[in-house]
Amino acid sequence: MRFLNLLSVLLVVVLSIGLYNLKYKVEAQERERAQLTQEILNEHEAIRALRAEWSYLTRPARLQSLTERHLDLVPLKASQIATFDDLPMPPRQENLFGPNGQRALGGYAGAAPQSNNEVR
Repeated sequence: MRFLNLLSVLLVVVLSIGLYNLKYKVEAQERERAQLTQEILNEHEAIRALRAEWSYLTRPARLQSLTERHLDLVPLKASQIATFDDLPMPPRQENLFGPNGQRALGGYAGAAPQSNNEVR
């Protein structure tokens, strides 16, 4: 009987210590959650402010006045427009993939044996 009473008291003490530790861990987690929630709210507010500032800075009327003040732009002249015929063509190798201009492709294709009996 004494052993059972001693075991019960010991079990109550161990459970009390465990419950005490658990309570403070939960409180620390709640403080951290509240801090993170506040940081998220602050970031959302900063994003809203940045979006409003971006909208203000990119107004077409404002950009037009800045362009006129800082850039020396003139209207486009017809002589500045090129045609496709005025553009240089890139250099071209004539028989790149033709029958006389076959090149090894590398990998297994370059190692394939050549045979005179080709299937077409």
